[in-house]
Amino acid sequence: MRQAIIFSFLLLFSLSINAQNPFNPLGEWRGSFPLYNGEEIPFNFSVRTDSAGKYVVYFINGPEEYFGGQLIQVKDSLQIWINQFDRLITIGIKNNKILKGIWRRQTNGEDAYPILVEQNNTQRFIWEKQTVPQNISGKYDVVFTNDSGKQIKAIGLLNQEGNKGGVTFLRPSGDSRYSFGSIQGSEFKFSLFIGYSPLLFSGSIEVDGSLKGVQQGLKSVQLIRAYKNEAAALPDPSTLTQLKNNQQPFYFSLPNIAGKRISLEDSAYFNKPVILTIGGTWCPNCADEAKFLSPWYKANKAKGIEVITAQFEVKDELGYAQKTMARFKEKFGIEYQQVFGGLSNGESVLKTFPLLKNFTGFPTTIFIRSNRTIQNIHAGFAGPATGQYYQAFIDSFNKHANQLLIKDHAEQIDDWKRARIRALKAEDGWLNLEGLLWLNEGVNKFGSGANNSLVFPSGTIVLNGGEIIRKGDSVWLKPANGISFEVNGKNTKNKTLLFSESNTSTVVNHRNLRFSIIKRGEKIGVRLRNLQSLQIKNFAGIDYFETDSSWRFKANLIKPAFKQNIIIKNALGQENPTELVGKIRFEYKGQFYTLDAISEGDYLLIVMGDATSGQSTYAAGRFLYILKSEAESPNFMIDFNKAYNPPCVFTPFATCPIPPPQNILPFAVTAGEKMYSNH
Repeated sequence: MRQAIIFSFLLLFSLSINAQNPFNPLGEWRGSFPLYNGEEIPFNFSVRTDSAGKYVVYFINGPEEYFGGQLIQVKDSLQIWINQFDRLITIGIKNNKILKGIWRRQTNGEDAYPILVEQNNTQRFIWEKQTVPQNISGKYDVVFTNDSGKQIKAIGLLNQEGNKGGVTFLRPSGDSRYSFGSIQGSEFKFSLFIGYSPLLFSGSIEVDGSLKGVQQGLKSVQLIRAYKNEAAALPDPSTLTQLKNNQQPFYFSLPNIAGKRISLEDSAYFNKPVILTIGGTWCPNCADEAKFLSPWYKANKAKGIEVITAQFEVKDELGYAQKTMARFKEKFGIEYQQVFGGLSNGESVLKTFPLLKNFTGFPTTIFIRSNRTIQNIHAGFAGPATGQYYQAFIDSFNKHANQLLIKDHAEQIDDWKRARIRALKAEDGWLNLEGLLWLNEGVNKFGSGANNSLVFPSGTIVLNGGEIIRKGDSVWLKPANGISFEVNGKNTKNKTLLFSESNTSTVVNHRNLRFSIIKRGEKIGVRLRNLQSLQIKNFAGIDYFETDSSWRFKANLIKPAFKQNIIIKNALGQENPTELVGKIRFEYKGQFYTLDAISEGDYLLIVMGDATSGQSTYAAGRFLYILKSEAESPNFMIDFNKAYNPPCVFTPFATCPIPPPQNILPFAVTAGEKMYSNH
């Protein structure tokens, strides 16, 4: 039956677009979707001009005017491009009062349905006679029953003014948004359409005041039974979606609009709480959530919280998702990342996020701590049409977001530990160092062959890689014939300057090998890194003392009255006069102590020892880095929980400073990092 209706409308539509007369589409319109049972789903829209003079369409549902898209005239038809939902309405222009058209998917014309439209008509439903309506406004307990007998509970929010009104149904998965219609006597009809998923709610008012009716869409019918109850309620949305393991970290890696994979391990998200929304660009509730979330993120991102939306689309195709996500981004002014999760069904969501035990529906909002455990999962979205429920969502959202940002001392130290491990494993970290080779004046042959003066690790380079030439304080790279190296992002086979007094050292890339030139006093050497180093693969983590807030002390930075140097020795026995930035003064067990601090970029560096040195901690002491801005703050506190091992603990190819005598504390600092087990 449905196929016959579509065929007849397509035929009539094709016959109606013969004339190519000028057409003024401005004004108010009535449209309708004919249904198989003789009913229709009516809708209203308004055609206006925007600031650029282009025709635009707004769908009208009671108090809401929803932007649909641009209207253009193509020969003898009007086209409404509903980009948000990948839909297109095409209307044939003819000198008839009722025009015929088609609503379909943009991409390939799938899901085509006939429509009827009429200009200069603001009616919603057409009743044969007007009768005094019964009052049905209020809150209802509602049960929807589909054709397989499955029931879903909801709250019905009905508003009425005279014989006009609307209903919003709030289910656990979200709300039905704004609808509009009328009540005549004991009958009611409401409909909604914003360019996607037209719905009709119709039925009757029973003698006991309950409502009995149906919800009809283009592909489905559900029975409605509703009983007035001002105390009607749904389950707490934070209890509906469960995890398989509450303690397990939540991770994913998914492509964004540009096709780049986005992960919570990325530097943009590292050690930050993240709000993940699971939605789809086709989903009206997800659009309402984006309308809330986009300005929220702009107002709150400076606090150190991030947002990612995983979009599950009607097609399991990255190219299609990139198009729909780009449109979604433009419509709502989204500045956070959108990623493609897969096909728009629960099974796909559970496959993409295997830590979820179940999935209630789109959208779902997940609040993720900086340690990647889950704080809360909010199923569904109660949008603006639900009034107090929308405000309750906003209040709950802000509460959970604020809780993510509040970290106690132990959580702050956990963040610091994660950052520490990340830095060790990074491309410029200490775990991948595999050589520190000092240069002789003149030519230094290098490669993996044993006869070279600079022997590189086996498997990282050919036997003869070329020459590294030192002339005074300048160093050049001269590749062997047929060998190329990446220098400053460009491949070269030519002699290239790597280091001089006026130029900082350049990193040279070759396969998994990275090397650069360093200077220590009069000595100049090659520091080698192997990104596939066994040190990284065998790294088992760091042992720590228990985090203890009693090892935080109120402190102050005492700057010297005049410039002065302190002597810092290194592991090579070299003495380096280094400018003293200041002394950190703190009180421990009734006595005051000071630690000399030197400068390293934006930080103060304290090279310190204590009574644990050589016992439970590294014999040559530990480091403390303190932001200069923190040290100059009136609330400055020195935190020995952040005392950590120098790089010499992890590699023999680092040159580490040794604590000066004045920085060796006479008591045991049982906080921070212990001795590295692999040392």
